[in-house]
Amino acid sequence: MAVSKFVTKYAALLAALIAAPVAAQSIKPGAGAPMPAGCPAGGPSQPTPKYPMEVYGAAGRVTLVLDIDRCGQVDQVWIETDSGYAAMDYAAVATAKDWRLSPEYRDGAAVPSRVRLPIDFARPTPQQMADYHAQAQAKWDLIWPLTQVPEVATARDGSLDGYVPDALPMDEGSATELMVKARRDGHEAPGGELGWPALRISDDRGAFQWLLIEDSHPAAPSLIRQRLVSDGKKSFYASRVLCGAAKPAACAKLEKMVRDWPRQYPGAPFPKQLSAEPPLPPRQTPSKRPLGPSRLVPEDPKAPTDLAARPAWRRG
Repeated sequence: MAVSKFVTKYAALLAALIAAPVAAQSIKPGAGAPMPAGCPAGGPSQPTPKYPMEVYGAAGRVTLVLDIDRCGQVDQVWIETDSGYAAMDYAAVATAKDWRLSPEYRDGAAVPSRVRLPIDFARPTPQQMADYHAQAQAKWDLIWPLTQVPEVATARDGSLDGYVPDALPMDEGSATELMVKARRDGHEAPGGELGWPALRISDDRGAFQWLLIEDSHPAAPSLIRQRLVSDGKKSFYASRVLCGAAKPAACAKLEKMVRDWPRQYPGAPFPKQLSAEPPLPPRQTPSKRPLGPSRLVPEDPKAPTDLAARPAWRRG
């Protein structure tokens, strides 16, 4: 174990665009013409993305490309150049999906367009870092005792069973209700066991990973909660299963499958005192990514077909 509509009255204008590539224009936020008639009420709105606490202390720039409709509403969000930190990229995209920008006008008519916007995450000041550390330590003082569990013996190679039972009770609610909660409060995480969707949630009890078992799986709806714990010598995942399947046999099979998970390799124990300089996850070298064709503006028929290989985040 170690995420349009074309306006028919502008058909002639849009047809003319087919002959040209869809270019992303760099714009100044909030600048531009007024909203055209027939659009939802309100003007441009561009709230600042929230600094991701997972990488507190880091700095980076995410360059987004947005496809906006004639009313300035965002229809697709593309990462053109990432920051090197996934948490920053996610924060930028999550906020940009709800932005509303000034629309582009051509020949006196508002038209769908594509714009480019860089988003900078500045490194916190020394005072902000000190304040953050004090707040984080106060919260950790409450969480740390909950993460401590009795010592678990390791094998000769230092590994543990993939499934270590967790004594912490599940939240109240059915499997379906807890799935809804996990999707509302969690962040998608790669690497879920057996390809099941994984969501990460942090709260006043610690850090969790929820594996959701749904759709056509025999044990659906079910979920597995994995919690990071420590026995004073090492840290590892402890798990708990909540099976909502109608057939007991399906639940029994799921339990056996979980108990047969591959072995896990523990990490370092949790310290009682947090470092004044929080450790950052490994930073990847920022990379430029290809952009797919817009669903709003007709794509260039001469453009390479592999540009659509990377998915975009879509509104809603």
